Amino acid sequence: MPSLILASQSLGRKKLLEYLKIPFEIVHSQLDEEKIIAPTPEKTLQLRAKLKGEEIALKIAKPAIIISADSGAILGRKLLGKPKDRQEAVGIFKRLAGKKHKYVTSTYIIKIYTNKTKSVIFQSDNVSFVTFRKMSDDGINFFLDRTEFTRFAAGYILVSAQDFITKVEGSLSNVIGLPLEDVIPVLKKEGLL
Repeated sequence: MPSLILASQSLGRKKLLEYLKIPFEIVHSQLDEEKIIAPTPEKTLQLRAKLKGEEIALKIAKPAIIISADSGAILGRKLLGKPKDRQEAVGIFKRLAGKKHKYVTSTYIIKIYTNKTKSVIFQSDNVSFVTFRKMSDDGINFFLDRTEFTRFAAGYILVSAQDFITKVEGSLSNVIGLPLEDVIPVLKKEGLL
């Protein structure tokens, strides 16, 4: 049976795989994601997920299934990445307040065989829509004081932003960072679940 490798530093993805109760290891990508930009937000997420997976696949010399992903909130045609600082996080929350935005996770799964050949066995773009309620400056600051906003796309993770979210349309696990409804069938097919 191949090893399962998560090519991600995402706390949300780690928690989701732990929920499945299957052993996995984490191998961090060294890519500077902010420098990877494609013509559209969706293509940027796809390219980042692909490059992370391919980078880790070059380092692995045993049979394995590698899951890489990249998530982001998209408002209009703008990808809202991880805020670099509090000022940027406040700006993101002010743009999201009272609006619906798209949340996309691009997932890329590579299989490494016993003969060390590799193939992409799954690729998807899962889309959810998240609606935020209107927020006051005090409410935004209260939230930012209590979360590691620089670790999450658009400065939030579904669990921590529940006070601001009025509606999620689509996959909840997608908004946490890994659409389980896409990944579980692949893991079952590969004998990991």
